[in-house]
Parts: sequence; C-alpha cells; structure tokens
Amino acid sequence: MITSRRPIVGHLLDAANLITLAGLLSSVVAMTFAVRGEFAVAAIGLVLAFFFDGIDGPVSKRLSGRTAADRAFGASLDSLVDMVGAGATLAVILLAYGAFGAAYVPGAFALVGAVAFRLSYFNAHGLDERTGRYVGLPTDQAIIAFAALMLLDGPLGRELFQVVLYGAAMVLVALMVSPLRFPKLTGRAFYALNGVAFAVAAVHAVRLAA
Repeated sequence: MITSRRPIVGHLLDAANLITLAGLLSSVVAMTFAVRGEFAVAAIGLVLAFFFDGIDGPVSKRLSGRTAADRAFGASLDSLVDMVGAGATLAVILLAYGAFGAAYVPGAFALVGAVAFRLSYFNAHGLDERTGRYVGLPTDQAIIAFAALMLLDGPLGRELFQVVLYGAAMVLVALMVSPLRFPKLTGRAFYALNGVAFAVAAVHAVRLAA
C-alpha cells in the first residue's frame, strides 16, 4: 500500500486536484440548476465539468515533485469526481426533465450504474492493450453528448424531448458498457472536441440570455 504523511487537506495544494475540484463544483452547479428547472445553466455546468476533467490530467503530468502517493490520490479523486459528473449529474438532469417521475428512476439508475461500471473497468484494466484505445464510451464524451442533446429541448417541445432524451440516455448507457473501442483524443482531436463543447455551451448561453 502507498503511504503518505501529507494530511488530507494538504492535497489541496496540488494544482491538478484543485482543477478536479473545480470540475466537481461545476457538476454540483449543474445538478442544482437542473433541480430548479434551469436547464441551460445546467448544460453549461456540464460543459465546464467536461473542460476541467480534460485538463487536470495534463496539468498533473507537468507538476514536479509529485510522489507516488500524490499520483494515486489524484487518480482516485479524478475517478470519484467523474462518478459525480457523468453519473449523478446526468441522472439528476434526466430525473429533473421527467419532473422526478417514477418512470425516470430506472433510466437514472442505468446512467449511474453504467458510469460506475465504466470507471471501475478502466481503473482495473486501463486502455486496451492491443489498440491503446478506451473500452466503452469515455464518460467525458458522454457528458458532452448529453449537453448537446439538451439543445433539442426547445425545438422538439418538452414532451417529445423527454422521450428523446430518455432514449438517447439509454444509448449512452449501452455505449459506455459496450466492448467498442474509442480513441484517446489528443492533439487536434482534443482541441476540436473542446471547441464543440464550448460551442454547445455558447448556444445554451444565448438561449439563457434571450
């Protein structure tokens, strides 16, 4: 077992952990506004959670003086925050769109369960040894897909959108636990996805201001 004499709050001095916590805060904001029925703000919170999740890893690799215990703590914190961001947050948003009706509970449970299994699988096995790709849809990509789907709320009308979102959420569930391989986005692909994410956030922001 890796040991460290650093106190728990001492890990707050790690810049990468602070970024991870910023992602956690974004998820809490998203859930809060979803419960209030302010879904545009919730979607922006999702995008911010995605953004912070994408940069905490690169930042951690550039930090000097990190011990094995520091790296283990950071990896564990990141996984737990991903569970909140992609699991609990998406589930709460789905429930909120369904006015917390009983019919939406199975879908919410499926989302949380799929994220838990997806993250546990990655923690145990890592990337696919042969291809160097992720097994199952990465949770951060599920977050962006969900935020993008929320753009359909207005055009489709709430009742139809509820059905579409529920169905799309179950597709995301299936993809996250599937044996399909998904590339690890780096370089231009990484920046392109972030560009798409912020474009989605911008549209939600415009709707919010309208």
